[in-house]
Amino acid sequence: MSIRTSEQRFEKTKVPRFHRLDTQHISAIESLYKQFPFLRDRMEIHMPFARAKPTFTKESVWVSPKLDRRPAGHLIFLDGFAPCIWWPERQEGMTFRWILPPGFLDAGPTICLANLLSGESLVQIEDILVYKNNPIWSTQIYSKRWNILQEFWNSLPLEQPLMECKVQLVQPISLDQWEQHYNAQIYWIIQPDHMRQPRWYWKDTVTVHHNVEFHIPTMKRNPVITHLLYARCALTDSVLPDNYSLFSQEDNLIGIASIGSLQLSTQLREIFSNKGSIPVEVQWNERFGDFPEVRIPALPHCKRLHRQFCSGGGDDTWNMPGR
Repeated sequence: MSIRTSEQRFEKTKVPRFHRLDTQHISAIESLYKQFPFLRDRMEIHMPFARAKPTFTKESVWVSPKLDRRPAGHLIFLDGFAPCIWWPERQEGMTFRWILPPGFLDAGPTICLANLLSGESLVQIEDILVYKNNPIWSTQIYSKRWNILQEFWNSLPLEQPLMECKVQLVQPISLDQWEQHYNAQIYWIIQPDHMRQPRWYWKDTVTVHHNVEFHIPTMKRNPVITHLLYARCALTDSVLPDNYSLFSQEDNLIGIASIGSLQLSTQLREIFSNKGSIPVEVQWNERFGDFPEVRIPALPHCKRLHRQFCSGGGDDTWNMPGR
């Protein structure tokens, strides 16, 4: 309750995604390892280079990317306890808030081989070892176990509102399709299609990796910064040819016009033979601050600019030479 009001306030506590196993749960798991001794054996063995060629050429194998460099754990579904993942080599595990229907585990425990990627909030199930109290790892080849794993997966409830991580099945890849998914920079699981045989984990150390050269992105900038504006161009009192002054709309002198071509010089001389000033487009060049480049705008636009810049300076009849 607040000091200023009697209204009760409750703070919402964040429920953790995973929980540590208690002593009773660990004791139940130890009894499973006594019942199925093969669970204490290593399920993943590094493939030596000498075994790679005969394995890929003579045996029937399935492959899948190894997402976690650590050994896979045991995903245990045991009646009376929350589903959990247990790592025997580390002697630790975590439980999941996995909702199962009543009587789902009456036939006995089910144990799968799975990886937990806590950073990605992902649980990936890769194999099934014990199904309804039957040690199928010792009695079924991998392709048969995969069918049983799919059957077990389909029996799990799809809606899991309390699970704050994604659960998915690994998709085994045959050797015929491996080339389409191959990546020489990651580890791969090599799963022989046999019973009672650990799987290999392997990385390609023969293929030469070509490092992609990184180029720092750069922007191409124009060293000359230009500004386009309009000005009033008028003759000066100088006796020199092509000498024109430029004035702003407020009638302030902004510079001397730069006549860059003979065609523009001829055009301006013909225009100024009967006019005192005309509007022009000025491209101001920062490098030549007092020498803007001049361009005569198009005829319709020039009429409007003439009324704006040169009001009272002559009629609006424009006959541009060469236009």
